[in-house]
Amino acid sequence: MAPPYDLIVLGGGPAGYVAALRAAQLGKRVACIEQERLGGTCGNWGCIPSKALLKSAEVFELFSRAQEFGLRSHDHDFDFPAIIERSRSVAARMAGGVKHLFEARGVDELRGKGLLLPDRKVRLIRDDGEETLAAEHILLATGCRPRTLPFLPVQGERVMTSRQALASTVRPESVAIIGGGAIGVEFAYFYSVFGSRVTIVELLPSLLPGSDAEVAKGLTRSLSKRGIQILTGAKVESARIGEKSVLLEIGGKAPQRLEVSSVLVAIGVEPNLDSSLAPGVSLEKEGGFVKVDSRYETSLPGVFAAGDIIGPPLLAHVAFREGMEAVEGLFVPGKVPARVDRFPSCVYSQPQVAMLGLTEEQARERKLAFRVGRYPYTANGKAMASGDSTGFVKILFSEPHGEILGAHILGAEASELIAELSVTIASEGTSSELHDAIHPHPTLSEMIGEAALVAEKRPLHI
Repeated sequence: MAPPYDLIVLGGGPAGYVAALRAAQLGKRVACIEQERLGGTCGNWGCIPSKALLKSAEVFELFSRAQEFGLRSHDHDFDFPAIIERSRSVAARMAGGVKHLFEARGVDELRGKGLLLPDRKVRLIRDDGEETLAAEHILLATGCRPRTLPFLPVQGERVMTSRQALASTVRPESVAIIGGGAIGVEFAYFYSVFGSRVTIVELLPSLLPGSDAEVAKGLTRSLSKRGIQILTGAKVESARIGEKSVLLEIGGKAPQRLEVSSVLVAIGVEPNLDSSLAPGVSLEKEGGFVKVDSRYETSLPGVFAAGDIIGPPLLAHVAFREGMEAVEGLFVPGKVPARVDRFPSCVYSQPQVAMLGLTEEQARERKLAFRVGRYPYTANGKAMASGDSTGFVKILFSEPHGEILGAHILGAEASELIAELSVTIASEGTSSELHDAIHPHPTLSEMIGEAALVAEKRPLHI
């Protein structure tokens, strides 16, 4: 007899639920096994709830600047538990939305733990028992979990990962954030707005390792003006956890002791893999992540993988695409699935950061011929009118044709602005097409066209 399912997906996060929905859309019988709640880390403990927290911070900060806009705001205050509760409520609604889509598309949501067995079978472990399921194809999309430090055991209020921070209703008086990547920077902004004394400890020489140096420098300057202490080239070597504080020993170019009420560990992630494999089942790995071929197939025939479990860039929107590509490669005749190699990355602090393609440093290392178009927010009417004049748009154009090699934005709504450049790169657009496209006035998007004019040495407004 044929297996009851065409596809079983392990994991209901961005790669998994999108893969399940797309397969169902193609008329396939699909089951998705999720141990917790649909939406995965992104929907429940990452992208969505963290952006809800950041929005609360932005609104509170805007109240604090009311006088700049000719407004009076007296005795404005915040309710930290209510801020956290709103964030959790948003996450719950998003998870409910995915559940509704499953019901509408006929995807079987199976709550429990899934263990991969040989021969394209899965053991489903529920509280009330176990059963074995079979499918023509299996897709692993179990994602990742936060990495921790052996001398800093996560226990909630004193030592947290982003997961505990997103649920904690206690605002720390002071917090050391270990890791200056996107998660670390976003929480640093969030806590600082609500009065916590924040220190970022980053092992590498700058914040947002791998980003354009000019952007990292501008972000560091902006966060420092907020009172956030930033220690780069620094390493936490040991810790002593007390009842009311944590004492950190920090080595590096400026060794010191730092005592804080809480520590947030944001040093990256590791795959949720071994706990999803039955004894005796193994997969080939690469850098600790599942190794897949050009069709997203693992070393086990018929078993595929997508999303964070197959390694960087560890972004939800990349996971969406990988899940869809893997499924279409299976079920769409003639489809050759693509590996994702061009994608934007965003950081949602204030100012925001958005980046796509090569940095200026990478372009120079590759000895590419290029020109740079750089346009400041201070020269944009909408930015000035909105009181958001920090930052710049920076675009790298190839010589001689003007195709986009990379784009880097520091400033308000950077995460929205980068989409235009993503479309332009995908359609092989050039600097001339960017400035020939009429951008509405006044908008922040005008800076994209203006940066293209700067690159061609014929700027209008600077």
